[in-house]
Amino acid sequence: MVEMKTERKSVLEYLRDNKFLIPMYQRPYSWDTNHCEHLWDDIVKAFEYKKEEYFLGCVVMYKENDRQNIIDGQQRTITLSLLIKAIYDRIRGESGIDELKRNIQKCLWDINSISGLVDTNTAHLESAVASADDNEILDEILNDKYKVDRKTKSKYRKNYLFFKEKADNFAKEDSKELEQLCDFLLNKCILLSIKCDGADSDASLGNALMIFNTLNNRGMPLSDSDIFKSIIFQNQADKKDFTERWKKLEKECDMKKLFNSYMYIIRARERDKTSLIGLRKFFIKNHRKFLESPEIMDELEMLGEFSADDFIENASNKIKQLYDVLRVFPNAYDYYLNSAYYMYCKDTKKDYFANLDKVLSKIVANFLVKFINKPISSDIRQIVLNASSTLYEKGEIDFRTNSKEILENETLFKEQFFKANELVPALLRLNLYLKYPQQEVIDDKVEIEHIFPKTTQWRASYTGWDKKEAEPYIESIGNKILLEKKLNIKASNDYFDNKKEKYEKSKFLEAQDLAKYSKNDWLKEDIEKRNEEIYQRLRKFFIENI
Repeated sequence: MVEMKTERKSVLEYLRDNKFLIPMYQRPYSWDTNHCEHLWDDIVKAFEYKKEEYFLGCVVMYKENDRQNIIDGQQRTITLSLLIKAIYDRIRGESGIDELKRNIQKCLWDINSISGLVDTNTAHLESAVASADDNEILDEILNDKYKVDRKTKSKYRKNYLFFKEKADNFAKEDSKELEQLCDFLLNKCILLSIKCDGADSDASLGNALMIFNTLNNRGMPLSDSDIFKSIIFQNQADKKDFTERWKKLEKECDMKKLFNSYMYIIRARERDKTSLIGLRKFFIKNHRKFLESPEIMDELEMLGEFSADDFIENASNKIKQLYDVLRVFPNAYDYYLNSAYYMYCKDTKKDYFANLDKVLSKIVANFLVKFINKPISSDIRQIVLNASSTLYEKGEIDFRTNSKEILENETLFKEQFFKANELVPALLRLNLYLKYPQQEVIDDKVEIEHIFPKTTQWRASYTGWDKKEAEPYIESIGNKILLEKKLNIKASNDYFDNKKEKYEKSKFLEAQDLAKYSKNDWLKEDIEKRNEEIYQRLRKFFIENI
């Protein structure tokens, strides 16, 4: 059961009655001066129109160690603190406004209940997210120690100085107007404060995340990896070390892809072939123990190394070719299976690269046959679950699928093969590498070139080959090759004999061979012949690797 306390608070009540912490696992402060200008303009407009109230949004938080950990609303909370401090610095020398200044002081610092003295070393807001330099700037601003001439790219500094300039300009004609605006900000601008409680800080955090995801309030919602990070963070002994390691992972990896891979690895280790569930439910509800494990960062970093761009730098040319084929598959399931195989090799102390060409060939063959036969993601997911779990059951990949039966019905399979337009990038690559094993993987931008152009003025010399008859052949795989983007642009919709000089300059061996082709026109029989060559070459590969 979610326990929460929802209160309608003025900015004064909200900042005065709470001490805040922006936890390490939150995103860094990201508001720029455009956001600040929008906030300033909205508040000024509401003030000038004499609105009774102006709503600033919701804040979701939970209490830990006497501070409210903000789950949603950190950008507004920080920005409001910077705005109020900037106004305070503008009016602190004015007389006759002691109560207003006192209210601002209560928003920013602790005040001794006996002496009434303000302790500017006790800022109500702290951030554990930003870099050390950024934290220092925020502390200096809020602890009343900031030197304006200090140069830094900190968003805290920029936004504080932005609000200071706005306050100065607003007060130029009448300083009383700024004081009234500040009073409006403190007492008439409203936030909805949602405090989440639980049996302990972990339960409180869970409740806060649940509320946050339900509200999906202003700003970017927390991703699955953000939520996982919050749980991992709480169970790490060295939280500073964790923060640095996590930042590096985020910089180098697609975190969603990383956790999806980890889910398949866990399922493989547990021999779990049941239907997939959502990533968040899998880790939060069913497998939370993995997020709480001290070893999880080691495993995630291991997976991060696997996904690095230079991971296969020293692998054989064949492995690089197969990786290139998999790279253009229509989904990431091949990656999840490959990562499961990588971790299986780590778990069993085997050399990942030793038999990798055979493993990848098997993955490519089974995936393509299944995609050609029935391009449904659920079918592919199931064979990935089968294959990854059998790794740990019997030390080999077994897709436990009907790929052989699909190939045996050749009439149907051939018909489906030539309709598999979504797979053309992968099929063209596989054909290229099977035909030219020495072909290096081209890292330049690569496009699909139509040998017989898609649009062109009809050429009278196309004997036995009229425009209407040509249309069904233009999108055939036999009419397509891989070509560097810059050469493809130059070849454009030109005639075949004029394209040859462009093909000659290509790094693709098939394009180079086409440049030497004895005929000057590329006609129906050429496309039909190449269609059959590609089909037979790939079918042979499928049969050998299934």
